[in-house]
Amino acid sequence: MPSRTSLFNKEMNLQVSRSVGWISVIYFLGLFFALPLKIMMEYTGDHQRYLSPVRSLFNFEFGIQLIMFLSVPVILAVFLYRFLHVKQAADLMHSLPIKREKIYHFYTLMGFAFLIAPVLLIAFLTLIVHSLYDLNIYFQLSDIFAWAGTVILFNSIFYMAGVFVAMVTGISAVQGVLSYILLLFPAGFSLLVVYNLGMMLYGFPSDYIQTRNIENFTPITHLVRMESHNLSVKAILLYTVILIVLYILSLFIYKKRKIESASEAISFKSLKVIFKYGVAFCSMLLGGMYFEAMQNQLSWMLFGYALGGTIGYFAAEMVLQKSWRVFGSIRGLAIFAAVMVAFVLVIQSLAPYEKRIPALNEIQNVTLSNAVYYYSDEEFVPKPLHQKLNIQAVRDLHAEIVKNEKVNEADMKSSEVVLFKYKLKNGSRVLRQYSIDRLDYEAELRKINESLEYKHATDPIFKVHSNEVKSIRIIENSQDNSLNITDPNDLTEALEILKKEVENDPYEPDYYTRGNRSSIEIKIGFNDYIHTDLKQSYSSFIDWLKKKDMLDQALVTADDLEYIVVTNEVIQQEELKEYPEPEILEKIISNNHSFKITEHNQLQSAIENAGYGWFNEEPYTAVFVYKNGNYKEIRSFSKKYVPDFIREHFK
Repeated sequence: MPSRTSLFNKEMNLQVSRSVGWISVIYFLGLFFALPLKIMMEYTGDHQRYLSPVRSLFNFEFGIQLIMFLSVPVILAVFLYRFLHVKQAADLMHSLPIKREKIYHFYTLMGFAFLIAPVLLIAFLTLIVHSLYDLNIYFQLSDIFAWAGTVILFNSIFYMAGVFVAMVTGISAVQGVLSYILLLFPAGFSLLVVYNLGMMLYGFPSDYIQTRNIENFTPITHLVRMESHNLSVKAILLYTVILIVLYILSLFIYKKRKIESASEAISFKSLKVIFKYGVAFCSMLLGGMYFEAMQNQLSWMLFGYALGGTIGYFAAEMVLQKSWRVFGSIRGLAIFAAVMVAFVLVIQSLAPYEKRIPALNEIQNVTLSNAVYYYSDEEFVPKPLHQKLNIQAVRDLHAEIVKNEKVNEADMKSSEVVLFKYKLKNGSRVLRQYSIDRLDYEAELRKINESLEYKHATDPIFKVHSNEVKSIRIIENSQDNSLNITDPNDLTEALEILKKEVENDPYEPDYYTRGNRSSIEIKIGFNDYIHTDLKQSYSSFIDWLKKKDMLDQALVTADDLEYIVVTNEVIQQEELKEYPEPEILEKIISNNHSFKITEHNQLQSAIENAGYGWFNEEPYTAVFVYKNGNYKEIRSFSKKYVPDFIREHFK
């Protein structure tokens, strides 16, 4: 019989208010403490003149705000739809002559009201505080509206996620847990899949893809970043669409839901299958990822897949059956295992993907990088290479890496990432990422790295124009000295010479940095900087500094040293752990077999050839004793760069 009874009456409103009204009150109090009260405390004290403008209202007690935003919407959804998960309450509610869609609309919209009302009240109070204390210099009225809109949008997403889960489960505790799993699922699942594809497919750019804002696949991590980021129009539209979809989908599921599913972990039989095998699949990926990361061996990765899948399968069975006595049901596990083995074999058989290198006539340009992360500063992002000679050199390197797959996957002395980004003439892109030992590809890398196009594409100094430079500061790290160049003519000359030095700088594959330990800081505009090293090989720039009488401020010279003591005795790892560095320094200095250098030319030669730091694998260890403050520095000489007079002494 069609019902003329309306849910929007005093009794039902009172019942919902008793159920979730307290949550709304706590939400209001928490936000009141975090915003209006905090603002009054900050801007009415004597220290007000020391305060600076804030980026957004999320900068006020963001920790408290975040806890409220993450917890309140889900808790409200759990308590609001508690009647679906208690058999007597479900029977009573659905025995009323009221259509389900009316029940759904009433409860869901009432939940929105109790969720949004505190936010609007806080925004109104913040407007009053802003007007009373004239806080325009710290934040604008538009910041208040932006805060309120952002909070309402995220609250609505979290709340509707909780409502949606309420329809597919019959246990309130499970609803709470699954709500957060649902919110994290897009980012978490994407991360698991991408990481595992990177393990199984040689060259798959898993790290690169993981840096492409996977964290924004979930509103939780997106919200966490609101303290320092704004919400884009694209994100607003996307979340609005998701909100509408969740609302409609929740209504559809609610109308199909059986009353007797109360107290069931999953309300629909078909969803139980998806839940069970979904948990097993995700656990399998997680297990493989963990053991591969820990052991870096195929056998351990496969063990992780088997262990993770088994644990996930039985854990899901325990949740569904509400009992730990589930270990007899292995038929489903056997089917799952067979499917997963076939899945892994199919992935592993994708040889065309692993071997594919675009043909030269297909490539429009290629970008080669040793970093998979993008930087906020545009000058650090490498540019593509367009010259055919360099594109062919990159292809040759790529082909050699693919050919040496087994060698590259073995233990390497110095592993580094190389990323290939091909843009093809048909508009498509090919991305590949590898870990290699650069010493195994010295010839190929030298050909690329010493090309002018590559240097101009990767070194940020070539993106700087002389009229943009405000100062060049050279910092001599050993003595804490610095040279600051500000004269416009000197800046122009210095920048041009440095660019020539970079162009002529030979490729060094072993990363053995030797010579003076000075760094160059180029200031551009108001507050942008580019940093590079002042290498010993920059002879033209060093001569220019000497000509300008600036060399002593920029570099360590023999005049800065009292003496150098060199030993060819290996410092054992046990000594490094047992004795502090000052004791080992004194041990080297006081050793009768050590070689003490005091002659000026020999001191200068030692400075120019010594490597930075303390390397146990190097045959010669040296202690540099400075004149100023009796400062001591430990350095080392490799077999390749040790001066002849030191080698001759220890023969």
